[in-house]
Amino acid sequence: MIPKSISHYFCAATLWCCSAAAFMGCEDQLDITPKGKVTLETTAELELLLNQEYLLGDYPSDNLGILCGESVGMFDQVSAVLSQTNTVKYALMAFDEAVDRATLTTDDVRYNSIYKYVNYMNTIIEKLPDSSGDESRKPALLAEARVMRAWFHFLCAAIYARQYDEATADKDGGIAYVTSTEVTGQKTKLTLAETYRCILDDCTDELIAQLPADHGTQVMRGDRAWGNAVRAVVLLQMKRYAEALPYAEEAIRLRPQMFDRSVIKETGEWVQDEISDNNLLYIGGAARIAPTMEMLALETAELFEAGDYVINYERTGWSLDYGKMYSGIDGVRMFMGWSTSCNVYGLTSEQLRYVAAECLIRTGRVGEGLALVNEVRQCRVEDCQPFAAASEREAMQLLQQAKFIECLSTPFNFMDRKRWNTEADYRRPVTHRLGSLGTYTLQPESPLWVQPFPVNAVRYNPTLTQNY
Repeated sequence: MIPKSISHYFCAATLWCCSAAAFMGCEDQLDITPKGKVTLETTAELELLLNQEYLLGDYPSDNLGILCGESVGMFDQVSAVLSQTNTVKYALMAFDEAVDRATLTTDDVRYNSIYKYVNYMNTIIEKLPDSSGDESRKPALLAEARVMRAWFHFLCAAIYARQYDEATADKDGGIAYVTSTEVTGQKTKLTLAETYRCILDDCTDELIAQLPADHGTQVMRGDRAWGNAVRAVVLLQMKRYAEALPYAEEAIRLRPQMFDRSVIKETGEWVQDEISDNNLLYIGGAARIAPTMEMLALETAELFEAGDYVINYERTGWSLDYGKMYSGIDGVRMFMGWSTSCNVYGLTSEQLRYVAAECLIRTGRVGEGLALVNEVRQCRVEDCQPFAAASEREAMQLLQQAKFIECLSTPFNFMDRKRWNTEADYRRPVTHRLGSLGTYTLQPESPLWVQPFPVNAVRYNPTLTQNY
């Protein structure tokens, strides 16, 4: 008999393969001809590029999570990682700025996947106006492709460039904002200010209004809640909190559903799939399962509240035994449930509540902000006692702790810490306490906060200089 955990894994893998096969015909038609053309011609054929399961090919917990102090990787013995000093994983674990990450990063599946999906969106945007098919469908499809293009470029900028700062964004390096399917022309890297202007131009109010009102359970398709959420998160990252707030609130109004983890108390298992209605749009990592295999840093394990449903009731959840077995460090927790599909690179209604909460707190409405935090906590913590604070800084400390646990296995803990590190009130070093292997500290201004462009991207593009 196959053990339950293994059977879950094979089931997930089989479902992923079936999903991939369903779109193989569409993928074949995307093959580039010598003239740079693609063979998709009808509106219905172009829409197939939106009907897919987005997977970016990696887990943030295995790189970004290490940097922000969330994790110590996935399945790696930490002692083995630290013994191989000329690797990117070593640089992240030991916070060693001397390692030449740019040379060692020969390829990057996440970076490649981002631009693959950008190319899909550009194909729709370029070919849709002249396609044959239902004309009434075209405005919504065009808007959906534009907002998706904005999101993928946003992920790229947040990971591979410095934190956006109004005072320096015109000088800081950004990314290549690709708006064409032309494969031979050079894609010029923009400044960070130009990059974010392009992102916002792809998720304007006018485009958001063109999106379908509600895609229901089609959580791989962008509706109006998704469009508002994208603009809210982008503006939050730009520290434009008052502007971000109404978009976050509208996204919550349109998609208020949350996933209530109190059911784990009865079932003993955290069963959550990618079509859960708390997902505004689902984008996976290397596969559907998450946070499976993530090993939490000691500092993160200490952030769980005493009544956390997953800690207390999930039979194979954040296990200390598995954590010690695979990491080699006492106190590390490793998630080994195989029925959970947390939204890795997409967005959830819970995350939008944290976006709105921070915007409220930053604009002087501390009580309203913490009320949204408490809404989420009621679905996460047994006998939840409401947070209360008298000042912005006190409220932010409470929000930061709860949001960190909510955003495990996503890039958002990395993005938040990177953003907060540019502010005097909230900057702080990250520390890895690794038992007998030592203690390592990452400073807020470290160049490690900017991920390198891969060698295969910079080799043929002289404008794509590293951003650190």
